[in-house]
Amino acid sequence: MMGVMGSNIFMTSRNKNVSYGMRASYMHELLEFSFDQSWELFLKETLREGETEEDLVMHKIRDVGKRIIRKCGGLPLVIKMVGSMMHTKKMHTEDWKFIEGSKIWEWKMPAAEIGGKILPGHMLSYDDLPHYLKSCFVYCCIYPKDYEIERETLIRQWVAHGLIEEKDGIDVEVTANQYIKDLITDA
Repeated sequence: MMGVMGSNIFMTSRNKNVSYGMRASYMHELLEFSFDQSWELFLKETLREGETEEDLVMHKIRDVGKRIIRKCGGLPLVIKMVGSMMHTKKMHTEDWKFIEGSKIWEWKMPAAEIGGKILPGHMLSYDDLPHYLKSCFVYCCIYPKDYEIERETLIRQWVAHGLIEEKDGIDVEVTANQYIKDLITDA
């Protein structure tokens, strides 16, 4: 792979064959996090300002959290997704146990999905969306990866397909804008 003299080109992929095919001069393979690293990242994503690990102990969810982390397989992306989702759950034991016991963790995915751990993390995040956001989120799948779409265009399409309904006299465009903000935050 050639660039301008003195420059470097960085590329990321989950598939080593891509690096081989591009004849990369150096390949840095990211390793899975240790349990301690995973737990530290999970706490960073999960705890709110002023909360500590002791709050998890007090609410009897620290052990549940540790079991959830083991299911993430040391993958930072999955840990961050699950941790930020748990952040929205606050300290509700039932919610944490529901996530821990989800059948999604048992899904078997192709090796390209890094041992099948990435997609279950995404599915937990999707399943946690309110029903009215799920349709809008799924609608976005009609666009290719990295496709940029104007906010107004997307809103018009959502409205035309009946995905946004007027509620309590609030304009559909205002509602759709809020849905976009919610998807950016939650998905």
